[in-house]
Amino acid sequence: MVLLKRQLILWVWVSSALVVYSLPWRVSCPTGCVCQMKPWFSPQSVSCEASTVDCSNLFLTQLPSPLPPDTHTLRLQSNLLSPQAASLPSLLSLHLEENQLWFLPPASFSSLPALQELFLSHNRLFYLAPGAFSGLGFLLRLHLNNNHLTSIEPRWFTALPRLQVLMLGGNPVEVLPDRGFQDLGSLHSLSLSFYDNLLTTVPTQALRKIPGLKFLDLNKNPLSVVQTGDFRDLVHLTELGLNNMEELVAIERAAMENLPELTKLEITNNPRLSYIHPQAFLRLGRLESLMLNSNALSALHQHTVLSLPSLREILGYRIDTATALGGGTIVGGLKPNPGTTCPAAAGTCWF
Repeated sequence: MVLLKRQLILWVWVSSALVVYSLPWRVSCPTGCVCQMKPWFSPQSVSCEASTVDCSNLFLTQLPSPLPPDTHTLRLQSNLLSPQAASLPSLLSLHLEENQLWFLPPASFSSLPALQELFLSHNRLFYLAPGAFSGLGFLLRLHLNNNHLTSIEPRWFTALPRLQVLMLGGNPVEVLPDRGFQDLGSLHSLSLSFYDNLLTTVPTQALRKIPGLKFLDLNKNPLSVVQTGDFRDLVHLTELGLNNMEELVAIERAAMENLPELTKLEITNNPRLSYIHPQAFLRLGRLESLMLNSNALSALHQHTVLSLPSLREILGYRIDTATALGGGTIVGGLKPNPGTTCPAAAGTCWF
């Protein structure tokens, strides 16, 4: 789970910083809320002191009042809020997770022109108006995961030219429209993982409309086969996760082709995955880490490894056959059995 691990590490780090360095903020604070100066890490990993109002877990049905006009971070998660408007021109980060949001009307957040982060996960959203995010031209991160969205509407994103991170996992989406992300020219991280997603095929055309995509999670979708050309010409992709897919049985020839910047590929915990074509990975010149643990594979063809010139580690298998070639050591076959060149307990083999 490429993106999720990265975010978890960042969240633990940020949370620790918030506990240690929180300072009082001398303002008129809404009843029941906590107003403090806390470190804030922007989506671009820039740290600053942010005026923070924390009104989480208060069973609120209305926005608290009065909210200080120079609030930078507003935490409203775990309440009973429905869509409501508030004018906070300096707000940078808004947390609305675990509320009673069923739908978003047009221009839901237009009175928050400086907003960079919007967290809407774990609500009950089933409908977003086409212009729901209008006025958020500076938004960099949007979390819509774990809602009830069944389709993706391209018009949701027309007002988000700077969006970099989009989390859509945990929604019962079966198909992504080819032009679903065409207006997200700045997007580099996309998560379509979690068990509630219902993608049975890779949304190839939709992904190709994201020119700067670097991190992609498709974990836990009911894919049965990764087909030829499913991941082709995503020229800036650096990390790809295809984990925890209970229906996945095979990866076809040239399923991943011309991914010149891919360095990490995770294909783990797929209990029925028993076949990877010898030429499944073509023109992955920078791939360094290939994770294949907890699958049903009995062997990996020699050609597969020979086609990956930068490969440095394979997780989950021991090296069974090694052949010296041009002064270097090349893995010829991989099998999870004893008597190999790696120690018996090794889960990672380096070469």
